[in-house]
Order: sequence, then C-alpha cells, then structure tokens
Amino acid sequence: MYKINFLAFLILFLFINPINAKEPSPRIFVDAPERVCWFNSSKYSEGSIIKQFDQRYICSHRYANQPDSPLVWLQMNKQGEIKRLDLRGKIRVH
Repeated sequence: MYKINFLAFLILFLFINPINAKEPSPRIFVDAPERVCWFNSSKYSEGSIIKQFDQRYICSHRYANQPDSPLVWLQMNKQGEIKRLDLRGKIRVH
C-alpha cells in the first residue's frame, strides 16, 4: 500500500513540477554609485563650491589623507582654505 502511494506521489510530482517551474529572472546590472555631493536635489562633483548663509562650502573628500573617502560639503574660511575634521585625540590604527 505504501509503495503505491509513494509511486502515485512521485508520478504526480514529476508531472506537476514542470508546470510550476519559473522562468529565470532577467539579470540587472547596476553601475557603481556616483561620487557626488548633493544640494537642493542636485548633484555636484568634487571641487564644486556653493554659498549658503554667507558661508562657502566645497565638495571634497571627508579626510585629506584618504582620497577614497566619501565626498561631503566642507566649510571654507575667508581665505578659501578648507576646514577639515580635527583627528587629534582620536584612536588611530596603524
């Protein structure tokens, strides 16, 4: 009796499975994320300067010694020099 049930299940499985088989989904390729700064829903490239509330900002790397760090808006002083983050007193890994 068990052999008949097993054979019936196996035959049913073999006939029903191809009907439910899904087609392979199309492959989607995405480009690497752009390295830009955003302001007012607009993209700005590295080196772009904007003025907001009488302050100038430049799109630059977050850390001067890491050229692969993310681009962020950094404040500039009146001489046009960038005010970078002060890393003194922070934990450093060598």
